[in-house]
Amino acid sequence: MKYLSLIVLLAISAVTIAQENISFGGMLEAAGYASSQNELPLWMYANQSRELGARSNVNGTAEIFTTYKLTDSSSVQFKGSTFYRNDVSDELQRKELFIEFKNTWLRVTAGAKENPEVAQGLSSTNQNFLWSRNHRPLPGLKLATSKPLRINNTFSIDASIAHYQLNDDRFVKDTRLHYKHLALITQLNDRTSITSKIQHVAQWAGTSPQFGELPNDIEAFIDVFFAKEAQESGEVNEGLNAVGNHIGSYLLEYNWKAKFGAISWYHEHPFEDGSGTRLANFPDGVWGVYWQPNNSNFISGVLYEFTTTKDQSGSFGVGQDNYFGNRIYRSGYSYEGEIIGFPFILNDPTLELDESTIAIISNRVAVHHFGLAGQYKSVLWLLKSSIAKSFGRFINPFPEPVTTTHHFLESTYPTESFGSFTLILGLDTSSVIETNFGGGLKYSYAF
Repeated sequence: MKYLSLIVLLAISAVTIAQENISFGGMLEAAGYASSQNELPLWMYANQSRELGARSNVNGTAEIFTTYKLTDSSSVQFKGSTFYRNDVSDELQRKELFIEFKNTWLRVTAGAKENPEVAQGLSSTNQNFLWSRNHRPLPGLKLATSKPLRINNTFSIDASIAHYQLNDDRFVKDTRLHYKHLALITQLNDRTSITSKIQHVAQWAGTSPQFGELPNDIEAFIDVFFAKEAQESGEVNEGLNAVGNHIGSYLLEYNWKAKFGAISWYHEHPFEDGSGTRLANFPDGVWGVYWQPNNSNFISGVLYEFTTTKDQSGSFGVGQDNYFGNRIYRSGYSYEGEIIGFPFILNDPTLELDESTIAIISNRVAVHHFGLAGQYKSVLWLLKSSIAKSFGRFINPFPEPVTTTHHFLESTYPTESFGSFTLILGLDTSSVIETNFGGGLKYSYAF
Protein backbone atom coordinates (compact mmCIF):
# COMPACT_ATOMS: atom_id res chain seq x y z
CA MET A 1 0.00 0.00 0.00
CA LYS A 2 2.89 2.31 0.85
CA TYR A 3 4.51 1.66 -2.54
CA LEU A 4 1.19 2.10 -4.38
CA SER A 5 0.68 5.47 -2.67
CA LEU A 6 4.21 6.49 -3.67
CA ILE A 7 3.61 5.49 -7.32
CA VAL A 8 0.33 7.44 -7.39
CA LEU A 9 2.05 10.46 -5.85
CA LEU A 10 4.88 10.31 -8.40
CA ALA A 11 2.39 9.94 -11.27
CA ILE A 12 0.39 12.95 -10.09
CA SER A 13 3.60 14.95 -9.76
CA ALA A 14 4.73 13.93 -13.26
CA VAL A 15 1.39 14.91 -14.79
CA THR A 16 1.47 18.24 -12.93
CA ILE A 17 4.98 18.96 -14.19
CA ALA A 18 4.12 17.78 -17.70
CA GLN A 19 1.05 20.03 -17.84
CA GLU A 20 3.36 23.03 -17.57
CA ASN A 21 5.24 21.90 -20.67
CA ILE A 22 2.57 20.28 -22.82
CA SER A 23 -0.20 21.74 -24.95
CA PHE A 24 -3.03 20.13 -26.89
CA GLY A 25 -5.18 21.26 -29.77
CA GLY A 26 -7.32 20.05 -32.60
CA MET A 27 -9.77 20.89 -35.35
CA LEU A 28 -13.02 19.56 -36.79
CA GLU A 29 -14.22 20.48 -40.25
CA ALA A 30 -17.14 19.57 -42.50
CA ALA A 31 -18.09 20.80 -45.96
CA GLY A 32 -20.49 20.22 -48.83
CA TYR A 33 -20.04 21.09 -52.51
CA ALA A 34 -21.97 21.05 -55.77
CA SER A 35 -21.17 21.87 -59.38
CA SER A 36 -22.92 22.09 -62.73
CA GLN A 37 -20.63 19.43 -64.28
CA ASN A 38 -19.27 16.07 -63.11
CA GLU A 39 -16.11 17.65 -61.66
CA LEU A 40 -15.63 20.65 -59.39
CA PRO A 41 -13.92 23.79 -60.70
CA LEU A 42 -10.14 23.41 -60.45
CA TRP A 43 -9.31 25.75 -57.57
CA MET A 44 -11.95 24.16 -55.35
CA TYR A 45 -9.80 21.01 -55.04
CA ALA A 46 -6.29 21.71 -56.41
CA ASN A 47 -3.45 22.60 -54.01
CA GLN A 48 -5.58 21.49 -51.03
CA SER A 49 -3.48 18.51 -49.87
CA ARG A 50 -6.06 16.18 -51.45
CA GLU A 51 -8.83 17.26 -49.04
CA LEU A 52 -11.19 16.88 -51.99
CA GLY A 53 -11.26 14.78 -55.10
CA ALA A 54 -12.23 16.37 -58.40
CA ARG A 55 -15.67 14.68 -58.16
CA SER A 56 -16.22 14.93 -54.39
CA ASN A 57 -19.19 16.77 -52.96
CA VAL A 58 -18.70 16.17 -49.22
CA ASN A 59 -15.69 16.04 -46.95
CA GLY A 60 -14.91 15.96 -43.26
CA THR A 61 -11.62 16.38 -41.43
CA ALA A 62 -10.57 15.72 -37.84
CA GLU A 63 -7.15 16.46 -36.42
CA ILE A 64 -5.43 16.53 -33.06
CA PHE A 65 -1.96 17.59 -32.01
CA THR A 66 0.13 17.85 -28.89
CA THR A 67 3.37 19.75 -28.31
CA TYR A 68 5.76 18.92 -25.49
CA LYS A 69 8.30 21.56 -24.55
CA LEU A 70 11.62 19.87 -23.74
CA THR A 71 13.58 23.04 -22.98
CA ASP A 72 13.17 26.75 -23.63
CA SER A 73 14.52 26.18 -27.14
CA SER A 74 13.40 22.66 -28.10
CA SER A 75 10.12 20.75 -28.40
CA VAL A 76 8.49 17.61 -29.74
CA GLN A 77 5.17 17.72 -31.59
CA PHE A 78 2.83 14.90 -32.57
CA LYS A 79 -0.01 15.47 -35.00
CA GLY A 80 -2.57 13.15 -36.52
CA SER A 81 -5.44 13.96 -38.86
CA THR A 82 -7.84 12.02 -41.02
CA PHE A 83 -10.31 13.00 -43.69
CA TYR A 84 -13.26 11.57 -45.56
CA ARG A 85 -14.01 12.55 -49.16
CA ASN A 86 -16.56 10.80 -51.32
CA ASP A 87 -15.95 9.66 -54.90
CA VAL A 88 -12.21 8.99 -54.59
CA SER A 89 -10.50 5.59 -54.65
CA ASP A 90 -9.86 5.58 -50.87
CA GLU A 91 -12.54 7.73 -49.30
CA LEU A 92 -11.29 7.55 -45.70
CA GLN A 93 -7.54 8.20 -45.32
CA ARG A 94 -5.01 9.72 -43.04
CA LYS A 95 -4.04 13.24 -43.90
CA GLU A 96 -1.13 14.05 -41.61
CA LEU A 97 0.53 11.67 -39.18
CA PHE A 98 3.95 12.66 -37.88
CA ILE A 99 6.21 13.30 -34.94
CA GLU A 100 8.61 16.22 -35.11
CA PHE A 101 11.57 17.39 -33.04
CA LYS A 102 12.62 21.03 -33.29
CA ASN A 103 15.24 23.20 -31.68
CA THR A 104 16.91 26.49 -32.62
CA TRP A 105 18.70 25.08 -35.66
CA LEU A 106 17.29 21.63 -36.55
CA ARG A 107 13.89 20.17 -37.44
CA VAL A 108 13.46 16.38 -37.77
CA THR A 109 10.11 15.11 -39.07
CA ALA A 110 9.14 11.44 -39.23
CA GLY A 111 5.86 10.58 -40.93
CA ALA A 112 3.52 12.44 -43.29
CA LYS A 113 3.35 16.23 -42.89
CA GLU A 114 1.77 18.63 -45.37
CA ASN A 115 3.68 21.61 -46.72
CA PRO A 116 2.70 24.85 -45.01
CA GLU A 117 0.62 27.27 -47.04
CA VAL A 118 2.59 30.34 -48.14
CA ALA A 119 1.76 33.68 -49.77
CA GLN A 120 -1.71 33.58 -48.14
CA GLY A 121 -2.68 30.71 -50.43
CA LEU A 122 -2.59 32.93 -53.52
CA SER A 123 0.14 31.20 -55.53
CA SER A 124 -0.62 28.67 -58.28
CA THR A 125 2.31 26.54 -57.04
CA ASN A 126 2.35 27.46 -53.33
CA GLN A 127 5.56 29.17 -54.52
CA ASN A 128 7.19 25.81 -55.28
CA PHE A 129 6.95 24.41 -58.82
CA LEU A 130 8.15 20.95 -57.70
CA TRP A 131 6.44 20.63 -54.32
CA SER A 132 3.05 22.32 -54.16
CA ARG A 133 0.13 21.22 -51.96
CA ASN A 134 -1.57 19.33 -54.80
CA HIS A 135 -1.12 15.86 -53.27
CA ARG A 136 -1.79 14.06 -50.03
CA PRO A 137 1.21 14.37 -47.65
CA LEU A 138 3.88 11.75 -48.39
CA PRO A 139 5.21 9.41 -45.67
CA GLY A 140 8.92 9.78 -45.03
CA LEU A 141 11.76 11.23 -42.98
CA LYS A 142 12.99 14.81 -43.34
CA LEU A 143 15.88 16.71 -41.78
CA ALA A 144 15.86 20.49 -42.20
CA THR A 145 17.09 23.70 -40.67
CA SER A 146 14.41 25.08 -38.36
CA LYS A 147 15.27 28.58 -39.61
CA PRO A 148 18.04 29.99 -41.80
CA LEU A 149 21.43 29.52 -40.15
CA ARG A 150 23.32 32.80 -40.02
CA ILE A 151 26.91 32.70 -41.27
CA ASN A 152 27.48 36.41 -40.69
CA ASN A 153 25.46 39.63 -40.90
CA THR A 154 25.10 39.20 -44.67
CA PHE A 155 24.73 35.50 -45.43
CA SER A 156 22.45 32.75 -44.09
CA ILE A 157 21.88 29.16 -45.23
CA ASP A 158 18.66 27.13 -45.34
CA ALA A 159 18.72 23.42 -46.22
CA SER A 160 16.85 20.12 -46.03
CA ILE A 161 17.13 16.49 -47.09
CA ALA A 162 14.32 13.92 -47.12
CA HIS A 163 13.42 10.39 -48.11
CA TYR A 164 9.83 9.50 -49.02
CA GLN A 165 8.02 6.33 -50.04
CA LEU A 166 5.45 6.39 -52.84
CA ASN A 167 3.21 3.68 -51.40
CA ASP A 168 0.32 4.19 -53.83
CA ASP A 169 -0.87 2.05 -56.72
CA ARG A 170 1.57 2.91 -59.53
CA PHE A 171 3.37 1.41 -62.51
CA VAL A 172 6.66 0.94 -60.60
CA LYS A 173 5.67 -0.40 -57.19
CA ASP A 174 7.37 0.92 -54.03
CA THR A 175 9.09 3.80 -55.80
CA ARG A 176 11.26 5.88 -53.49
CA LEU A 177 11.51 9.66 -53.65
CA HIS A 178 14.67 11.55 -52.73
CA TYR A 179 14.47 15.29 -52.00
CA LYS A 180 16.94 17.99 -50.97
CA HIS A 181 17.35 21.73 -51.19
CA LEU A 182 19.99 24.33 -50.40
CA ALA A 183 19.36 28.06 -50.21
CA LEU A 184 21.61 31.07 -49.67
CA ILE A 185 19.95 34.18 -48.24
CA THR A 186 21.90 37.40 -48.81
CA GLN A 187 20.82 40.32 -46.59
CA LEU A 188 21.94 43.41 -48.47
CA ASN A 189 20.51 45.85 -45.91
CA ASP A 190 17.61 46.18 -43.49
CA ARG A 191 15.12 46.40 -46.35
CA THR A 192 16.56 44.20 -49.08
CA SER A 193 17.48 40.53 -49.41
CA ILE A 194 18.11 38.01 -52.19
CA THR A 195 17.40 34.28 -51.93
CA SER A 196 19.14 31.79 -54.25
CA LYS A 197 17.89 28.22 -53.97
CA ILE A 198 18.34 24.88 -55.71
CA GLN A 199 16.00 21.88 -55.30
CA HIS A 200 16.54 18.32 -56.43
CA VAL A 201 13.96 15.49 -56.54
CA ALA A 202 14.54 11.96 -57.83
CA GLN A 203 12.34 8.89 -58.18
CA TRP A 204 14.38 5.72 -57.79
CA ALA A 205 14.27 2.02 -56.81
CA GLY A 206 10.99 0.06 -56.87
CA THR A 207 9.81 -2.91 -58.92
CA SER A 208 8.90 -2.41 -62.57
CA PRO A 209 6.58 -4.83 -64.40
CA GLN A 210 8.77 -4.20 -67.43
CA PHE A 211 12.31 -4.42 -65.96
CA GLY A 212 11.85 -6.11 -62.59
CA GLU A 213 13.58 -4.86 -59.45
CA LEU A 214 15.40 -1.59 -60.06
CA PRO A 215 18.69 -0.68 -58.30
CA ASN A 216 17.99 0.11 -54.64
CA ASP A 217 21.25 -0.35 -52.72
CA ILE A 218 23.53 2.26 -51.14
CA GLU A 219 25.54 2.54 -54.35
CA ALA A 220 22.39 3.35 -56.28
CA PHE A 221 21.43 5.95 -53.67
CA ILE A 222 24.80 7.65 -53.98
CA ASP A 223 24.34 7.77 -57.74
CA VAL A 224 20.86 9.25 -57.23
CA PHE A 225 22.09 11.77 -54.63
CA PHE A 226 24.70 13.16 -56.99
CA ALA A 227 22.56 12.65 -60.14
CA LYS A 228 25.40 10.56 -61.49
CA GLU A 229 25.35 9.75 -65.17
CA ALA A 230 24.22 6.25 -66.07
CA GLN A 231 27.19 4.18 -67.21
CA GLU A 232 25.50 0.93 -68.20
CA SER A 233 23.80 0.55 -71.53
CA GLY A 234 20.38 -0.98 -71.98
CA GLU A 235 16.73 -0.02 -72.11
CA VAL A 236 16.38 0.18 -68.34
CA ASN A 237 18.70 3.18 -68.35
CA GLU A 238 16.73 4.57 -71.33
CA GLY A 239 19.81 6.51 -72.39
CA LEU A 240 19.24 8.61 -69.30
CA ASN A 241 21.55 11.40 -68.22
CA ALA A 242 21.36 10.12 -64.63
CA VAL A 243 20.28 7.07 -62.62
CA GLY A 244 16.61 7.45 -61.64
CA ASN A 245 14.04 10.01 -62.75
CA HIS A 246 15.30 13.46 -61.76
CA ILE A 247 13.83 16.93 -61.72
CA GLY A 248 15.04 20.09 -60.04
CA SER A 249 14.67 23.83 -59.97
CA TYR A 250 16.62 27.02 -59.44
CA LEU A 251 14.95 29.86 -57.52
CA LEU A 252 16.04 33.49 -57.50
CA GLU A 253 13.96 35.81 -55.30
CA TYR A 254 14.45 39.51 -54.60
CA ASN A 255 12.71 40.89 -51.49
CA TRP A 256 12.27 44.57 -50.75
CA LYS A 257 10.52 46.28 -47.83
CA ALA A 258 9.25 49.72 -48.81
CA LYS A 259 6.97 52.29 -47.22
CA PHE A 260 4.05 50.98 -49.24
CA GLY A 261 4.65 47.35 -48.21
CA ALA A 262 6.79 44.26 -48.71
CA ILE A 263 7.30 43.12 -52.29
CA SER A 264 9.10 40.12 -53.78
CA TRP A 265 10.00 39.25 -57.37
CA TYR A 266 10.89 35.65 -58.09
CA HIS A 267 11.74 33.24 -60.86
CA GLU A 268 11.78 29.45 -60.40
CA HIS A 269 13.44 27.63 -63.28
CA PRO A 270 12.83 23.86 -63.66
CA PHE A 271 15.30 21.39 -65.10
CA GLU A 272 15.11 17.69 -65.96
CA ASP A 273 18.66 17.04 -67.14
CA GLY A 274 21.89 18.72 -68.20
CA SER A 275 20.24 20.87 -70.83
CA GLY A 276 17.95 22.41 -68.23
CA THR A 277 20.70 22.92 -65.66
CA ARG A 278 22.60 25.04 -68.19
CA LEU A 279 19.37 26.98 -68.92
CA ALA A 280 18.84 25.62 -72.42
CA ASN A 281 15.11 25.52 -71.59
CA PHE A 282 14.94 29.25 -70.76
CA PRO A 283 12.45 30.98 -70.28
CA ASP A 284 10.58 27.99 -68.76
CA GLY A 285 9.47 28.34 -65.16
CA VAL A 286 7.50 30.60 -62.84
CA TRP A 287 7.87 34.38 -63.08
CA GLY A 288 6.09 36.03 -60.17
CA VAL A 289 5.59 39.12 -58.04
CA TYR A 290 3.93 39.22 -54.60
CA TRP A 291 3.02 42.39 -52.70
CA GLN A 292 1.85 42.74 -49.10
CA PRO A 293 0.73 46.35 -48.57
CA ASN A 294 1.28 48.14 -45.29
CA ASN A 295 -1.60 49.66 -43.32
CA SER A 296 -4.31 48.28 -45.57
CA ASN A 297 -7.60 47.31 -43.97
CA PHE A 298 -9.02 45.83 -47.15
CA ILE A 299 -6.20 44.23 -49.18
CA SER A 300 -3.55 42.08 -47.50
CA GLY A 301 -1.88 40.49 -50.54
CA VAL A 302 -1.61 40.81 -54.32
CA LEU A 303 0.09 38.21 -56.53
CA TYR A 304 0.73 37.67 -60.22
CA GLU A 305 2.50 34.67 -61.77
CA PHE A 306 3.27 33.75 -65.34
CA THR A 307 4.34 30.15 -65.82
CA THR A 308 5.53 28.59 -69.05
CA THR A 309 6.80 25.06 -69.70
CA LYS A 310 6.68 25.26 -73.50
CA ASP A 311 10.39 25.32 -74.34
CA GLN A 312 11.70 22.15 -72.63
CA SER A 313 15.12 22.66 -74.32
CA GLY A 314 13.51 22.26 -77.74
CA SER A 315 11.79 19.40 -79.52
CA PHE A 316 14.87 17.66 -80.95
CA GLY A 317 18.18 16.17 -79.82
CA VAL A 318 18.80 16.67 -76.10
CA GLY A 319 15.52 18.56 -75.80
CA GLN A 320 12.03 17.29 -75.03
CA ASP A 321 12.64 17.52 -71.28
CA ASN A 322 9.17 16.03 -70.79
CA TYR A 323 8.57 17.58 -67.35
CA PHE A 324 7.24 15.14 -64.71
CA GLY A 325 7.13 12.26 -67.23
CA ASN A 326 9.43 9.25 -67.60
CA ARG A 327 9.65 6.01 -69.62
CA ILE A 328 10.68 3.91 -66.62
CA TYR A 329 8.55 5.56 -63.92
CA ARG A 330 5.49 5.75 -66.17
CA SER A 331 3.10 7.02 -63.47
CA GLY A 332 5.16 10.20 -63.59
CA TYR A 333 5.84 12.67 -60.83
CA SER A 334 2.56 11.98 -59.05
CA TYR A 335 1.06 10.40 -55.93
CA GLU A 336 -2.30 8.65 -55.97
CA GLY A 337 -2.89 10.02 -59.46
CA GLU A 338 -2.32 13.65 -58.42
CA ILE A 339 0.59 15.72 -59.71
CA ILE A 340 2.98 16.50 -56.84
CA GLY A 341 4.08 19.85 -58.26
CA PHE A 342 2.57 22.45 -60.60
CA PRO A 343 -1.13 21.46 -60.95
CA PHE A 344 -1.45 22.66 -64.56
CA ILE A 345 0.73 19.78 -65.74
CA LEU A 346 -1.94 17.20 -66.55
CA ASN A 347 -1.94 13.44 -66.06
CA ASP A 348 -4.57 10.75 -66.57
CA PRO A 349 -4.61 8.29 -63.64
CA THR A 350 -7.24 6.16 -65.42
CA LEU A 351 -4.95 5.45 -68.38
CA GLU A 352 -3.80 1.83 -68.59
CA LEU A 353 -0.01 2.04 -68.55
CA ASP A 354 2.14 -0.24 -70.65
CA GLU A 355 5.46 -0.14 -72.47
CA SER A 356 4.24 2.58 -74.83
CA THR A 357 2.22 4.93 -72.58
CA ILE A 358 2.86 7.30 -69.69
CA ALA A 359 0.36 9.00 -67.39
CA ILE A 360 1.41 12.58 -68.26
CA ILE A 361 -0.79 13.86 -71.10
CA SER A 362 0.17 17.55 -71.14
CA ASN A 363 3.27 19.24 -69.77
CA ARG A 364 3.59 22.12 -72.22
CA VAL A 365 1.50 24.97 -70.81
CA ALA A 366 1.39 28.73 -70.48
CA VAL A 367 -0.51 30.11 -67.47
CA HIS A 368 -1.32 33.63 -66.29
CA HIS A 369 -2.39 33.54 -62.63
CA PHE A 370 -3.71 36.33 -60.39
CA GLY A 371 -4.38 36.30 -56.66
CA LEU A 372 -5.88 38.82 -54.26
CA ALA A 373 -6.58 38.53 -50.52
CA GLY A 374 -7.91 40.84 -47.86
CA GLN A 375 -10.44 41.54 -45.16
CA TYR A 376 -13.68 43.48 -45.01
CA LYS A 377 -14.71 44.16 -41.41
CA SER A 378 -14.64 40.64 -39.86
CA VAL A 379 -14.83 38.76 -43.15
CA LEU A 380 -11.67 37.31 -44.72
CA TRP A 381 -11.73 36.94 -48.49
CA LEU A 382 -9.50 35.44 -51.18
CA LEU A 383 -9.75 35.60 -54.97
CA LYS A 384 -7.79 33.58 -57.55
CA SER A 385 -8.06 33.63 -61.32
CA SER A 386 -6.05 31.71 -63.94
CA ILE A 387 -5.91 31.67 -67.72
CA ALA A 388 -4.17 28.56 -69.07
CA LYS A 389 -3.28 27.27 -72.50
CA SER A 390 -2.27 23.58 -72.74
CA PHE A 391 -0.42 22.13 -75.74
CA GLY A 392 0.01 18.45 -74.80
CA ARG A 393 3.52 16.97 -75.05
CA PHE A 394 6.16 17.40 -77.73
CA ILE A 395 5.86 13.74 -78.65
CA ASN A 396 2.04 13.80 -78.55
CA PRO A 397 0.72 17.35 -79.01
CA PHE A 398 -2.94 18.30 -78.81
CA PRO A 399 -4.54 18.83 -82.27
CA GLU A 400 -5.34 22.36 -81.10
CA PRO A 401 -4.22 24.18 -77.94
CA VAL A 402 -6.80 23.94 -75.15
CA THR A 403 -7.60 27.22 -73.43
CA THR A 404 -9.18 27.21 -69.97
CA THR A 405 -9.93 29.77 -67.28
CA HIS A 406 -10.27 29.02 -63.58
CA HIS A 407 -11.80 31.45 -61.08
CA PHE A 408 -12.21 31.06 -57.32
CA LEU A 409 -13.67 33.10 -54.47
CA GLU A 410 -13.49 32.18 -50.79
CA SER A 411 -15.06 34.19 -48.00
CA THR A 412 -14.63 33.23 -44.32
CA TYR A 413 -16.45 34.59 -41.30
CA PRO A 414 -14.66 33.60 -38.06
CA THR A 415 -16.46 33.79 -34.71
CA GLU A 416 -14.96 33.86 -31.25
CA SER A 417 -16.88 30.90 -29.85
CA PHE A 418 -18.60 29.02 -32.66
CA GLY A 419 -15.88 28.35 -35.22
CA SER A 420 -15.56 29.63 -38.78
CA PHE A 421 -18.04 29.62 -41.66
CA THR A 422 -16.74 29.69 -45.25
CA LEU A 423 -18.48 30.27 -48.57
CA ILE A 424 -16.65 28.94 -51.66
CA LEU A 425 -17.43 29.69 -55.30
CA GLY A 426 -15.68 28.46 -58.44
CA LEU A 427 -16.06 28.97 -62.18
CA ASP A 428 -14.18 27.22 -65.01
CA THR A 429 -14.49 27.83 -68.73
CA SER A 430 -12.88 25.87 -71.55
CA SER A 431 -12.52 25.83 -75.32
CA VAL A 432 -13.42 22.11 -75.40
CA ILE A 433 -15.95 21.49 -72.61
CA GLU A 434 -18.94 23.30 -71.14
CA THR A 435 -18.68 26.04 -68.53
CA ASN A 436 -18.56 24.67 -65.00
CA PHE A 437 -19.90 26.53 -61.96
CA GLY A 438 -19.49 25.24 -58.41
CA GLY A 439 -20.09 26.27 -54.84
CA GLY A 440 -19.63 25.01 -51.34
CA LEU A 441 -20.11 25.71 -47.65
CA LYS A 442 -17.54 24.78 -45.02
CA TYR A 443 -17.61 24.86 -41.23
CA SER A 444 -14.51 24.45 -39.07
CA TYR A 445 -13.98 24.51 -35.31
CA ALA A 446 -10.57 24.67 -33.66
CA PHE A 447 -9.93 23.85 -30.02
